[in-house]
Amino acid sequence: MGLHHPALDPVMMFFTDPGPWKIPIFAFIGILFLTQRARGVLGLVVLALTLTVSDQVSAKVIKPIVKRPRPSVVLADSRPLFGVRRSYAFPSVHATNFSAAVPIVAVVLPASVIPAAVLAGLVCFSRIYVGDHWPSDVLAGILLGLSLGMLGRKAFLRLERNTLRWVKRQRIPAGEEPSAVP
Repeated sequence: MGLHHPALDPVMMFFTDPGPWKIPIFAFIGILFLTQRARGVLGLVVLALTLTVSDQVSAKVIKPIVKRPRPSVVLADSRPLFGVRRSYAFPSVHATNFSAAVPIVAVVLPASVIPAAVLAGLVCFSRIYVGDHWPSDVLAGILLGLSLGMLGRKAFLRLERNTLRWVKRQRIPAGEEPSAVP
C-alpha cells in the first residue's frame, strides 16, 4: 500500500493513537462540555453512554461476527505503521466512536461541530493510512457511529426537555398556576 509519506506518518499515527496526549485531550473536551453548566453535564453523560454503546457494539458484537482480517494480514506488501495486528478489522472502532461523538458535540457545543467533524474525519482517514483498516471498515464505522450518535443526540434532547419541565415544576409553589412561573 503506497499511501505513506515520511512527513505524514507521525501525524497520522498521532490521530490514530495520541499516546500521552489522550488524557489531556479527554480532559479538555470534558471542560468544554462543562462550560455549558447543567446542559453540558447532561451532554457529557449522554456522550459517555453513547460512546460506551458504540465501542461495545462495534468491538464486541460486530467484529466477532464478521471476523474480517486487517489489510496487514491479507496483503503481503503492506507496511502497517503499528505492525501487523491480528485482531479483526470490521468495523473500525475508532471511526465508529468518533463519528458517534459528532452529533452530540453538535447539539451541546454547536460552535465546535466543524472542528469535531474534521477531527473525526482525520481519525477515520488515519485508520486507513496507518494500514489497520480497509476503506469499507471505516465507512461502516462512520455509518454505525453516526446512527448511534443520532440516537444519543435524540436521547440528549429528550432528557434536556424532560429535565427542564421537571425543574420548572419544582419551582412552582403549591396552589399556583404553571403560567405564573417567570
